[in-house]
Amino acid sequence: MRIGILSDTHDRLEMVDAAVGRLNTEQVDLVLHAGDYISPFVVPRLANLRSPMIGVLGNNDGDHHLLRERFAGHEHLSLRGAFAAVTAGGMDIGLLHGDDRELLQALIRQKAFDVVVCGHTHQAEV
Repeated sequence: MRIGILSDTHDRLEMVDAAVGRLNTEQVDLVLHAGDYISPFVVPRLANLRSPMIGVLGNNDGDHHLLRERFAGHEHLSLRGAFAAVTAGGMDIGLLHGDDRELLQALIRQKAFDVVVCGHTHQAEV
């Protein structure tokens, strides 16, 4: 299973379009978004994904209600709350934004997930 990861897209529509294009070209099976969409007008761009996407809310996502409403209009897009437990490709994945570093470290220490995916730092890290 090929999983694409996005985070902190921050209304940067050109970058969202480029990322969606790349994820479609790579034919990923699932996309995880670790939050910070910022505004609901990014959702139609994410809807161009050919694979399902599961996302969580970030610390800069202000209008939760409207974001949820926009996501609900697309069957292959799912917006959870601040955290999502996802099983994909035989792996248990914890998905959160990551602005609460103490919570993030606790999830990692518990070893309840094979992988924990987060954003917030604007840095690619493994």
